[in-house]
Amino acid sequence: MSGVHVRMRVGNELYALPVGNVLEIAELGELSPVPGTGETVLGVRNLHGRVLPVFDLALLLGVPGDGQPTTLVVAEDRGRQAGLAIDEVTDVGELPETAAETGSEFLVGSTLDDGKLVGVIDASRVFAALEGQASR
Repeated sequence: MSGVHVRMRVGNELYALPVGNVLEIAELGELSPVPGTGETVLGVRNLHGRVLPVFDLALLLGVPGDGQPTTLVVAEDRGRQAGLAIDEVTDVGELPETAAETGSEFLVGSTLDDGKLVGVIDASRVFAALEGQASR
């Protein structure tokens, strides 16, 4: 799965999300907590007049965090929208061909880009997991 992707750093690891699933990149901003939700739910944010749930992508992926995330990737999949809190966006561009093997249920594969391993995120699987976290 090659194509244009938004590359991001989550903790000390690199990931990519297809640009077709990314609506916007913003600062994390001020979040309001939501009681009774799963641990990956950081809260909600008012973004352009709409309430957006915000999730900690590092916790969802099982990646050791690198401090407090500062960047928000507003993602979309099949009409569902959510904010993914990450450490930083590193690049936007074409990815080399992706290998299908990966050890994570949230990835469609991985690739080597400039000698660094990049996990390619499966937006549908991530959103399915996020729905479960938001309703806990």
